[in-house]
Amino acid sequence: MREQSVNRLGARLALAALLAAVLGVCAVCGPSSGAPPRTATPLPSAGGPDRGQASLGLPSIKGLNYDGPAAASGQWLGTRWLRSGAAAGGGWEAARPRLQADLDFIASHQLGQLVRVFIGLDQLMEWNATTGFVRFDPASMKNLEEALGMVDAHHLRILAVVFDQEEVSSPGNFHFEALDGRHPAIRANYLTAIDKFFHLLGARQTVAGWDLFNEAYNSLGREGGLPRPPAEDPVSPNYPDDTVHGWIKDLYQTAKRAAPNAWLTVSDTTDLYWKDPPVTSRYEGAVDFYDIHVYDDHPSARNWADTLQRPYLLGEVGGDIDHGFKNQSVNSQVVGFWLSHARELGIQAVLAHSADDSVYSLRSGALTATGRVIEAAR
Repeated sequence: MREQSVNRLGARLALAALLAAVLGVCAVCGPSSGAPPRTATPLPSAGGPDRGQASLGLPSIKGLNYDGPAAASGQWLGTRWLRSGAAAGGGWEAARPRLQADLDFIASHQLGQLVRVFIGLDQLMEWNATTGFVRFDPASMKNLEEALGMVDAHHLRILAVVFDQEEVSSPGNFHFEALDGRHPAIRANYLTAIDKFFHLLGARQTVAGWDLFNEAYNSLGREGGLPRPPAEDPVSPNYPDDTVHGWIKDLYQTAKRAAPNAWLTVSDTTDLYWKDPPVTSRYEGAVDFYDIHVYDDHPSARNWADTLQRPYLLGEVGGDIDHGFKNQSVNSQVVGFWLSHARELGIQAVLAHSADDSVYSLRSGALTATGRVIEAAR
């Protein structure tokens, strides 16, 4: 869940020739600092019994769900922030200074070493309206590599969101017609993109875990109660559960073949917190760990240790988007609740939602009440 304003967030809640292309991308993706990219520590393959409550090896139990980068002017960029050139509408050239400033602030104020970042894979693609993915744009891939190098330089790691569907006009928005049954080439070429992308970056240690699709059952399916297009964003094509499940399983299997040791998930905002017991069947065969999103003014503990049977973290946390999230006295208590109970509940990380200066303001250089709670957490 991420949008230009709290109001749009509230609406959501109320609800990537194979060898030639890979070599072409690699040629522009050298490490920005001159040091080789870090590679992932080997992990057990998916499905093994030792993946029950295994440690994800995260650098800290606290962190942020990053709602940027915006432009230095504050302009909303969304999933166009890695684009290059005038057609990018304020892409990497606008985003880079703000990303640097945000990373500086996060590191210096001890807001955790894990940041959830939206890549929006579509923005890295050259696209054909009939067949979809053609190849990765070398300039945009170079921008991504530079961004990852900046994260490395701050001794942080990210939870990377691969696909997102919530701003239809954005170049990084998932083309959901791929799943309507009438565009098989677009669907197949998306999987080709995933295969290439994870062969390139799936072992990069900068990335602690990969969210293959942000809140898929909400933004592609019916669980979030979102209207169909052409309604105002955010919308959902309202595909049935079988369509969404088939897609996320194909994403998972393709990424896992390309990067066997990567930790993969599909985030959830409807079925794992708000339903008791959690409806884990929707994610069967599609996740190594769970990324649960909770926006609740009155949070309560769940018996996830006994019901999920996989590692789990809270990838987005805050008060109710239409109410408590806007109120620092409420939001700070909500974030504090999850941080203070994380270890006893087996939660491996709590990432506070950072939209609308809810954690800190670069303009004032100050932490909010929520930010101070995160800073103090150990």
